[in-house]
Amino acid sequence: MNYTIKKEDLPTFLSSLKKRFEVIVPAKNEVGASSFQAFEGQQLYLDTRTDFSPKKYFRPAKEKIFSFRKKSGSYGIKAEFDKTKRVLFGIRPCDTHALHALDLLFIKYFGEDQFYSSRRKNTVLIALHCTEACENSFCTSMGASQAIGHDLLFVERGSGFFVKPETETGKKLLDPKFFRHTSDAPPSPKISCQKELETQDLGESLYRNFNHGIWKQESERCLSCTACTQVCPTCYCYITDDEFAFGSEKESSRFRLLASCQLLRFTKVAGGHVFRQSRSSRLRQFVLHHLSYFEENHGVQLCVGCGRCISACPTKIDLTEIANKIQSHALGGKK
Repeated sequence: MNYTIKKEDLPTFLSSLKKRFEVIVPAKNEVGASSFQAFEGQQLYLDTRTDFSPKKYFRPAKEKIFSFRKKSGSYGIKAEFDKTKRVLFGIRPCDTHALHALDLLFIKYFGEDQFYSSRRKNTVLIALHCTEACENSFCTSMGASQAIGHDLLFVERGSGFFVKPETETGKKLLDPKFFRHTSDAPPSPKISCQKELETQDLGESLYRNFNHGIWKQESERCLSCTACTQVCPTCYCYITDDEFAFGSEKESSRFRLLASCQLLRFTKVAGGHVFRQSRSSRLRQFVLHHLSYFEENHGVQLCVGCGRCISACPTKIDLTEIANKIQSHALGGKK
């Protein structure tokens, strides 16, 4: 059974959820960028996908994973799991696909990362269907224009939203004070992205052109500013750091910090060797990881076609243009 809710009732509904959950919504931040933040009655940003994904609620920029204290002859270690009950409202289809990719990596394939899974399992997802293509998006090419793994789906319709529950958890949020049953067929808005990416044999084509001249050509514009990886909903590179508190009664802590493959120091190892000295090698790593390596290893694309990396790049490097040029070259076109 499906439901509807009036737009005017949405803020009150979200406020009611705060009695049981931390409620996260899309809104403008203090500098005017759209991001996900705790709901405090502010105006919601529902125009299009946000500048920043909700990744920080699952992979924080700085995450304390355990604390430790020196004991006689050993160490006492206490793990830090975030078990906050959250409702994440307004997550777009591309970002649900991003979470699916991270779920495969951090829960399924290499054993459960309990720091990630604790956040993930305690978060209810309310997806919001897109009604038009976002800036620089190519989600239709990546098969990420329809939401997956959510508990409720909201679709804008006139003065309200059509609401489709997908899980029992989602159904429990449907307070009859705000939601009404409907027998209407669910709306199915179609979006048409201006950017397209041919994904047939894409990973193989990219890897066969590992030394293609376009990597150096595009990297000459790259600033290694990491904007692309900061806004990407699936980038997960990290380093660990220990913060020591000296004294027998004080606890030290280990943190997991988000990093970036675009930084020169990221591949620096003991002895001072850096595996990716050139910007071209780092740019290539970003593109191949998202469009080739991850799919080869895990069966899904790491890139979800949100287009944030293109929008955020100050020199407008576009991974779809890079990939399409290589595809054209692989098919016998011009370089």
